[in-house]
Amino acid sequence: MATTQEAPRSGTTLSLFTLVHALFLMIGSGGNLLLRVYFTHGGSRLWLSSFIQIAAWPLLLLPLSFSSKRLQLSLSIYLIFAFLGLLFALDCYLYAFASAFLPLSTSSLLISSQLAFTAVFAFLLVHQRFTPYSFNAVVLLTLGPVVLSMGASSDRPEGESKGKYILGFAMAVAAAALAGLIFALMELAMRRGKVVRTYAAAMEMQLAMGIAGTVFCLIGMIINKDFQVIPREAREFGLGKMKYYMVLIWDAVFWQLVNIGLVGLVSGASSLCVAMMAALQLPLLEVLSVIFLREKFSGIKGISLILSLWGFVSYLYGEKKQSDKAKKAAQQELVAVA
Repeated sequence: MATTQEAPRSGTTLSLFTLVHALFLMIGSGGNLLLRVYFTHGGSRLWLSSFIQIAAWPLLLLPLSFSSKRLQLSLSIYLIFAFLGLLFALDCYLYAFASAFLPLSTSSLLISSQLAFTAVFAFLLVHQRFTPYSFNAVVLLTLGPVVLSMGASSDRPEGESKGKYILGFAMAVAAAALAGLIFALMELAMRRGKVVRTYAAAMEMQLAMGIAGTVFCLIGMIINKDFQVIPREAREFGLGKMKYYMVLIWDAVFWQLVNIGLVGLVSGASSLCVAMMAALQLPLLEVLSVIFLREKFSGIKGISLILSLWGFVSYLYGEKKQSDKAKKAAQQELVAVA
């Protein structure tokens, strides 16, 4: 199943590879904001908003056209990532459902729990090691949503039923759990397929996921008659017809940055690194929700945010300790051999 003959990258190049994709992921935070803007100002199509999160994969064709190593993956890897694309499209639908009924600050706090789910699935599927620090991170990131649920009644948007809010809450947790499973499966597929970490390989894997996920969402849009509703929804959009289409277009661009960032981070580091960087979006999204959406930031949200950030820092510190320990052991081995 080997996919390419290119030699592995050096540590410096790999660090740059990881940094670039982490930057894509952070810039892509605008996609979360624009998705909530869509729902806040009158948008209501769940399959359309799912489609927007995955359909901008044609943007990858331009950088791929300049690559000297196109189509370097095996057919089995393409098929595996096409299947993962279907799961990813389902995850997009769950997230769209949550975004429709929850404030951005709430949904982002819930989605941050994907680090806990990723850690569990990575342990089960790719035998990711658990340290006291990573275990502490899992516990804290699980407590965050639990604490947040205590203030659910005060956080519910005006005019929204309690049933829809609770359903959105459940969908956000389900989206986090499914994302954790997808990240771990991606890492497992790359390991089993011996995929070499290159920019072209990361884009091709994301391309396979994007095409399959787009087809899945298009079928949902056709069944749900979204194409017939879009013109009317644009006319009635709170910010105006032109801004309606601009929100959708730019939302798709931002989400594409997120998608290539996710695949690149799994390829360049690990599934846990992806979840960690996604958790790093949390404070940024909290600030954006308050500034641009005028959402309330309650004490319960503050406690949940502190727990989530504490979990993130715990995981990061544990990884640093393990890295330092490994470097020290390697140096001692070199001294012993000399």
